[in-house]
Amino acid sequence: MPDRAALDPENRALYGEILRAPAGYELDVALATTYTLDFETALVIPATLAFHAAETRQQSLDTPLALLEGLERLSSRIAIFCEAGRIKSVPKGSTPLTALLEDTVTEVTAPRGGAFHPKLWMLRFTPLGGQRLPRLRLALLSRNLTTDTSWDLSLSLDGVAGKDPVKVNAPLVDLVRALPGLASGRAAPGHVRDIVTSLADDLENAEWDHPEHIRSISFAVNGLTNAVWRPRVGNTLGIISPFMTDSALTAIAAQVAPENACLLGRGEEMALLKLETLARFGKKFVLDEMAETEDGEETEDSGQGPVPACGLHAKAFITERYSRTEITMGSGNATAPALISGENVEVFATLSGYSRDLGTMEEQLTPDRLGRYLREFVPFAPEDVSAENAADRRLDALRRRLAEAEPLLRCEEEEEGRIRLLLTARLAVRLPEDIALRIWPLVPGKEHGIDLTEIDAHERLLARLALKDVTRWIGVRLRDSATGKEQEFTLGTELIDLPDARTAEILRSIIEDRDKFLRYIRLLLGDVSEAAKALFAAGKGGSFSGMFGSRDSSPILEDMVRALSGDGRQLRDIERLVARLSDPDTGKSDVIPTEFLDLWATFRQVLPKERRND
Repeated sequence: MPDRAALDPENRALYGEILRAPAGYELDVALATTYTLDFETALVIPATLAFHAAETRQQSLDTPLALLEGLERLSSRIAIFCEAGRIKSVPKGSTPLTALLEDTVTEVTAPRGGAFHPKLWMLRFTPLGGQRLPRLRLALLSRNLTTDTSWDLSLSLDGVAGKDPVKVNAPLVDLVRALPGLASGRAAPGHVRDIVTSLADDLENAEWDHPEHIRSISFAVNGLTNAVWRPRVGNTLGIISPFMTDSALTAIAAQVAPENACLLGRGEEMALLKLETLARFGKKFVLDEMAETEDGEETEDSGQGPVPACGLHAKAFITERYSRTEITMGSGNATAPALISGENVEVFATLSGYSRDLGTMEEQLTPDRLGRYLREFVPFAPEDVSAENAADRRLDALRRRLAEAEPLLRCEEEEEGRIRLLLTARLAVRLPEDIALRIWPLVPGKEHGIDLTEIDAHERLLARLALKDVTRWIGVRLRDSATGKEQEFTLGTELIDLPDARTAEILRSIIEDRDKFLRYIRLLLGDVSEAAKALFAAGKGGSFSGMFGSRDSSPILEDMVRALSGDGRQLRDIERLVARLSDPDTGKSDVIPTEFLDLWATFRQVLPKERRND
């Protein structure tokens, strides 16, 4: 955190930087929580953690082999928790690779009826060579795991796990330990529960390196119990919040003189406030050319390069007490569900330091910092959208009921190798006559769906699909006939009777010829970052040449021999890949060169046994 410029938008951190391992370390396990999620971002994250080689997010998405290898390497070591029913819809169809996220993403609901809204990352990195202590990283953000490009805030702390519990971490430990119990419908898989337990144990004893000039850090979590935390207010108050309610603003600003209170929000939200609420703040600002997007909604990435940040999504509370400045940041808006009733699950971090070092609330808003992006809010009469808001509330209620209905998909194999997907739900949901429901399998897209008026224990044929296109994800569209309002989202189901060959079929759909097979072998064998860079280059017109190498690339045979001197992990990865892509009866494959199969038969005889710590 730079000197006296904590909230300066020029101090930018890219998402990939937060996930990057320290020098000399590699990722062990990672846990994330988010309100909304899109599959593209979830697919890119394992590749980012594994390689850090793509120049842009879109370059990763355009390189399916890199996405595949990132998932193969790390999906079992990543646990993502998101609000049930808040995964972005994919109406035109999705890549089959989303199936490999099935055990990574767990959908949850808030225990007190609000939204599951925290945004955090907890990561553990282990040293290469094993001679040092593991490193921990905690990142608290105001943004979701989506392509949203709004202005956000993030806090990233590095540290190690000590020998004794650190009291300040207790709220975070409670949140992490509670996550599996919040699962909606489908229970969190066993490896996810193991990740949670392991990271919670480390988090309990974590000792964090403080940013410069930060004297103390404290954490708070709302929404798990009846106790509700809110920011401590001193002589001054600055609030940055895209969403706000009269009751929350009144409660927080009650003891502060208007001339010492400042409010920064979205104009369309501030226009809804009562005049007496606005009068509590002597200064009221909005961002210039603020984007009007919902909290967590996504701005599409055109693939033409970085998208300029726009709109306000950051949340912060700044106050001064005596000679100190306190900055509280995290997931919570200045709303009643976040800070009054405590219905939402929210996470906060409060950073405290001397005002002479951090700057006062007034100094954070000067023209050479955040102030240059602001303009004064001019009150206006908001458009009457009561009918649309009422429709949204009805659709939201149905969205939650569908998520809590515990939908199931059962697979039936047909003679021609296709799969019949049969949809049921443990809890019946019947729709009102004026709301239409359409459900579709995620990979083929909306055109392959069915229209329903209810879901219950009665089996309905959802689709006939190739095995590679079967996932536990279903797309959902709700439409209010009176207003035309629609909501589209993705729901997870419990997928039963899935044939064992599904993952192998997905691999064959990505590694579809010999050239791609050899590219993938290079990725398995080579230096991870260098191999990935070569792979991304190949995706832009470069090439891989010859199984035994060329003047531009070292021979695969040399890399395989080199791998024998290690722990054999790379070669075991190749063994698993060859088994998946080969005919179980003949041992042959359309995409594996015969020369490689002959070579591999020799290596298999001397393959090192896997070392395990029991």
